[in-house]
Amino acid sequence: MGLSYPGTLPKKFQMWQHWHRFSLLFLASLVFCCVFHFGSLRQVAHSATPQRQFTASIPSQEPYSQVVQQGVERYQAGKFTEAIALWQKVLSQITSPKERAALYSNLALAYRQIGQSGKAIAHWQQAIQIYQHQDDQAARSQLPKLLTEQAQAYNELGQNRQAIKILQSALERAKQIPDLQTQAATLGALANAYWAVGNYEKALFSHQASLKIARQLNTPDYIASSLNNLGNLYISRSERYRYQANVARVEGDEPEKIRLMQLAEQEMTAAQSAFNESLRETQAVGGITYVKTLLNLNRLLEQLPSPDWAAIARNREKLLVRVETLPDSRDKAYILINLAQHFSDPEPGRNALDASLVLKKAVSIARNIGDQRAESFALGSLGQIYKSAGQTSEAMELTQQAQWVAMQANAPDSAYRWQWQTGRLLKAGGKTKEAIASYEQAIATLQSIRNNLLAINTNLQFDFRDSVEPVYRELMQLLLEPSMLRNLEQRKTNLSKVIDTLELLKLAELQNYFGDECVEVAQADAKSEASLLDANSAIIYSVILHDRTEMILRLPDGLLTSYSVSLNQEQMQQEIDQLRKLLEKRSTNEYLLAAQKIYNALIRPLEADLAAAKVKTLIFIQDAMLRQVPMAALHNGQQFLIENYAIATTPSLALTTRTRAPEHYSSALIMGLTVERPPFIALTNVRTEVASVQKLLGGTQLLDQDFTLANLQEQLQNKSYPVVHIATHGKFGVDAASTFLLTFDSRMTLEQFDEVLREAKLSQKRSQRNQQPVELLTLSACQTAAGDNRAALGIAGVAVRAGVRSALASLWNINDEATVPLIEEFYTQLEQPYVTKAKALQTAQLKMINHLEYSHPAVWSPFILIGNWL
Repeated sequence: MGLSYPGTLPKKFQMWQHWHRFSLLFLASLVFCCVFHFGSLRQVAHSATPQRQFTASIPSQEPYSQVVQQGVERYQAGKFTEAIALWQKVLSQITSPKERAALYSNLALAYRQIGQSGKAIAHWQQAIQIYQHQDDQAARSQLPKLLTEQAQAYNELGQNRQAIKILQSALERAKQIPDLQTQAATLGALANAYWAVGNYEKALFSHQASLKIARQLNTPDYIASSLNNLGNLYISRSERYRYQANVARVEGDEPEKIRLMQLAEQEMTAAQSAFNESLRETQAVGGITYVKTLLNLNRLLEQLPSPDWAAIARNREKLLVRVETLPDSRDKAYILINLAQHFSDPEPGRNALDASLVLKKAVSIARNIGDQRAESFALGSLGQIYKSAGQTSEAMELTQQAQWVAMQANAPDSAYRWQWQTGRLLKAGGKTKEAIASYEQAIATLQSIRNNLLAINTNLQFDFRDSVEPVYRELMQLLLEPSMLRNLEQRKTNLSKVIDTLELLKLAELQNYFGDECVEVAQADAKSEASLLDANSAIIYSVILHDRTEMILRLPDGLLTSYSVSLNQEQMQQEIDQLRKLLEKRSTNEYLLAAQKIYNALIRPLEADLAAAKVKTLIFIQDAMLRQVPMAALHNGQQFLIENYAIATTPSLALTTRTRAPEHYSSALIMGLTVERPPFIALTNVRTEVASVQKLLGGTQLLDQDFTLANLQEQLQNKSYPVVHIATHGKFGVDAASTFLLTFDSRMTLEQFDEVLREAKLSQKRSQRNQQPVELLTLSACQTAAGDNRAALGIAGVAVRAGVRSALASLWNINDEATVPLIEEFYTQLEQPYVTKAKALQTAQLKMINHLEYSHPAVWSPFILIGNWL
């Protein structure tokens, strides 16, 4: 496909802000994580480049030796597709297992160089299988190297957890040989995989172990690579600390905010030190590691409070000079793409032109080496520059070329970006229907790679918010444009599409939050059960758009209606933060005006429809900041919403099983922590709560020193419990890593809790015992961070993550004697015939409202029902 670049960019244009945040999501691990490579046998050098001799064991008179050598020469010249063609041509002629393994490994390296990681993995697997059947020292030496290479390809595909398993195996094999060089490389790759899934502690430990070995070996390139990786990790930890500091600020915790900001600054200092040391190690020899480190250092310098733009410009010039000396390669193309995004210092008239020239060079390199994936990123990024410069037709031409090349390369992680960019260009041109079609293409592409893409960088998900979430929201914005809702039939169609899109976004958010496949499992489980809709229930969806909030009501008969709330996103956030803050202040009734304002905005417009349909239960599927407050506490001026309706919430209808609840909930596993565990105070009323639940339901009690992860595991493996009740401190933070339940001797993460439940299911299945699924998980004395709407994903997704049908949890900590009667009434009601969980909670909360001492919503409203409401 020919490429004719559009005309010269105008000298004055509006800076193309944030384009790099959405266009290069997966490139962080390729460009900003310098990892180690080594080849199979002696034919591949440390730099992942085959040496001039294929292998010493191949006699020169063999008919295929000359073709193999030609492939090596093509590879060294950056002509990877030609090398692949030559090697594939003679592969069938090679009968020696180890020689075949060597050629498979070379093919894998070449495929990886042109961005075809899937084919690279398959070829490494062929080589690995050959060596697994060879019982000699050479095979044992090569296996950990090949496993590490294969794992890095898995990392590039976003399959980080698979990479971790492979790398752990590779590390054990390297230790057994022992091979220090391979250990250093494997530890570095393992650290990058841990970093990608947000496990900073293990990433730091692995990087430091890799650096220690590299220094022991006195290998400058390995030392520099380890330091470069450490610098990246420090930057990520700094970003996380800053984000958490902002959450603490919103929650009014000034000392915690100051502490976190100090930690963030320390991490940035450590990162700068690591980058500078890495540069010193490689300055004399240069090479790819030096260039990547210099690029990373500039990225850090731009984030400082007062950037030294002169130093940044000097570094950029060094980069341009050094990059020119590198041979054409995939890394070089991506370095140029990322370098283009750093032309951001305030120099009027030259940034766009410079960036476009750099990107054109990246296109040329990508084409020269046959890497269509890199070509698509370079073309699309170039299109974004022209879009920002107002040259729409040229931008569209480049964007469509990028899209076509990405599809040819089978690179959906690139294709969706340019489908999205096409949609934005069409929208800007007033072609709304065509824009919608492009957005729908982008989302369909995203869905095809959701397992891989959305689990990347699960630390704080900045990339998800910038690179994935807006695709869904912008499509919903288009579907809800007044011009698209004019006639009844179109309105019905578009509202259905909005709900479908919102459901997909909710699934993506949860998978991104937890960073694994458990959401997929829960969705499959929900689909496998019969879905029984309650004839008296209505579903209310909220959709947060940048200029307004759209509320969509689905009545029991399936009829859809919608209405707009005039508060824009920022205003809604302010109102919700204020309401949450006031609801927690038990000493005053200041919450009332705020609760009435939100009621009037969200609920008042649908009162007539709800009354006409005789609705008794409201199911909220909340968006963004609306997850932070309990709908039960909204007030119409005379009554709370809970006084008129039973209320439940669910993160997604697709994840909610809607089978009828059991008639009896007898036998519960009841756990509680009463003692102080700094910084958490003692929960003085938990002992009474635990005793009350056991009296009502029967079962097993684990209190204080008996409440451990090991005891929980033993109990669930030996017996089925329809109810698991946990009364302890819990924290639902901005990501899964900061979400935990406090046991007597540790902090139990949701991942650990989920593993315990799944192991219990497997154990009972193996013993052929009938296992009743956990119907209800109750978490009291927990709290959800108020400063960020992602924190509510933890509590909204707890039932999903733990594999239970329903959860009763609190949005903030209630260490009060009032918890006991509320919980008692809830369980008492559950034992009554034909009483749903939502109705049981409503009755319990009404009892609190009618009790003078406990009537304040600070006491009863934080308890929310999640998941199956029947």
